[in-house]
Amino acid sequence: MPTIVQHYDKKTGKTRVYESTPHYDPVTKQSRPKRKYLGTLDSETGELIPSSGRRGRTSSSRNVTTTEEGIASAKITDLQKTISEKEAEIASLQSEVEALKATIRSYEKVCASISNALGKAPCVL
Repeated sequence: MPTIVQHYDKKTGKTRVYESTPHYDPVTKQSRPKRKYLGTLDSETGELIPSSGRRGRTSSSRNVTTTEEGIASAKITDLQKTISEKEAEIASLQSEVEALKATIRSYEKVCASISNALGKAPCVL
């Protein structure tokens, strides 16, 4: 004679519903319940939300493909953002290098004019 059993999970806050039938265990000489999962209980309406009838969890390959696509698109946008930041940094560094080269050229001119004035060998930086 099967009975309906409700089990409340404190962690998730869901109530699961089982069909329990007694089964005699000859080893312990006691009756043990055999449970069949029926579904979850809706907390607002009190109605049973039936399970799909399939056993176990869904295959992870289905979930992985959808999450891989989401992760891939997120990685692409992140990498595009990184590339644009790096390109901006490269442009600023190139302009800084050009400014420093101009400064070095002016120092070389000053050094050459000083060495000519003193009559020494040309200065090489």
